[in-house]
Amino acid sequence: MTDRSTIDVDAIVDRQTLGWFNYSIVFWSFLIMLLDGWDIVAAAVSVPSLIKEWGVKPAELGPMLSANNLGVLFGAPLFGWLGDRFGRRPAIVLSAIMFGVFTLGGGMAGSLDALWLMRLCGGVGIAGVITNTIALNAEMAPTRLRASLIIIMFLGNTTGGALPGLFGSALIGSYGWRSLFYIGGVVPILLGLVLWFVIPESIKFLALSDRRRARTAALARIMSPGIVLGADARFTTATARRDAGLVTSGNVLVSIGRSLSGLFAGRYAVITLLIWLLFAINLMVFYFVNTWTPAVLGPVVVKAGGAADTAFEALFAFQIAGTFGGLVLTGFLDRLGLRPVFLLILCAIPATAVIGWSASNGLLIPAAAVAGFCLLSIQFGLNASVGIIYPTEIRSNGVGWAFGIGRFGAIIGPLLGAELLRRHYPIEQLFVFVALPMVVSAIACLLLIRLRDTARPDAAAKAAALSH
Repeated sequence: MTDRSTIDVDAIVDRQTLGWFNYSIVFWSFLIMLLDGWDIVAAAVSVPSLIKEWGVKPAELGPMLSANNLGVLFGAPLFGWLGDRFGRRPAIVLSAIMFGVFTLGGGMAGSLDALWLMRLCGGVGIAGVITNTIALNAEMAPTRLRASLIIIMFLGNTTGGALPGLFGSALIGSYGWRSLFYIGGVVPILLGLVLWFVIPESIKFLALSDRRRARTAALARIMSPGIVLGADARFTTATARRDAGLVTSGNVLVSIGRSLSGLFAGRYAVITLLIWLLFAINLMVFYFVNTWTPAVLGPVVVKAGGAADTAFEALFAFQIAGTFGGLVLTGFLDRLGLRPVFLLILCAIPATAVIGWSASNGLLIPAAAVAGFCLLSIQFGLNASVGIIYPTEIRSNGVGWAFGIGRFGAIIGPLLGAELLRRHYPIEQLFVFVALPMVVSAIACLLLIRLRDTARPDAAAKAAALSH
């Protein structure tokens, strides 16, 4: 590459040859997302123990189970703003330590109200990890593999979510339910400190300011070893900030407000609303299934003559099948955009509806696996797509608001289950009821495909030709 006064950062990212540098970013992101997934599921696995130890009814646990997502609702836009203003790396480190501290506090809670508060604050930190790791990986990966690398990174979340279902019964039996929170608290704190030294800042974020030119140049030399940079080299990106005041105001609320307005500029107004709708519905269904499977379906399995641990095994199958689904999706999402997500939504409707019926028929584990494959793959596709759809200057904010608004659905999921249980709905009807909103998701996904196709142009053209 020849010396020139203006260096295109997008070209550096897209032309790089994948090596240890790229794989290390994905690896460390995978690890922190694994702990994120562990913390999210730990509370659901602890439900039977909490009912026994504290003498509470399942319906009373709804607010505590939703507290984590309520924290994400507030934390996602906050850490999205922090990531866009101060950088992805400091936002990731701060949020990892934060959710570790409050998860550790959850293990020390002596009441349901205290546990609710710890999970609420921990959710704020979890939001920062999710939004900024997606933004970092989206900005450091070449376009041809961007969606795939985001999905691989996010597989850590489902892998971590599967581990409490696999080891939870043994850990609780030997050390009590608090051990799940101790593990989920101490390890993220330690990893957060390590991440400051091992993950880089986003080169596209650095390129947004001339004051960070030296750091941008150093990173450019790592990503493109043959590059020659002159002393007057200036870095730019095709997604350079259109509004210089978008995220630079010293007032946090003003900055967040300006960043939010950027999500509704021009055609992004409809796109943003469709993304929010898709996130909210899918997360509502996911958290309904993920939260209530051990507490609600476990007794049904036992009554039908099955083993008491079957519900935990079903939760493990739900997460692992979703992880496998994410791996399968990586082969299609970069080439076909959101089209595979639309097909998965259609499959998820019946797959979710039959879960309640399967518990009394000895088919809970395979039914949970199929539902997990669909629901988690849908979320993988949405996570990757939202990290691509928005430009660099509002990417963390776009991802943050999508997860934040989506948390309305994630909050409603456990609460809806608690209310339906309070009203003594038959178990078989619970999952049919929660599957119905995905019909709306299918329509929203079709509209989003028409408005903002994330497929590569050549693949999109081929797909369009095949559809005629």
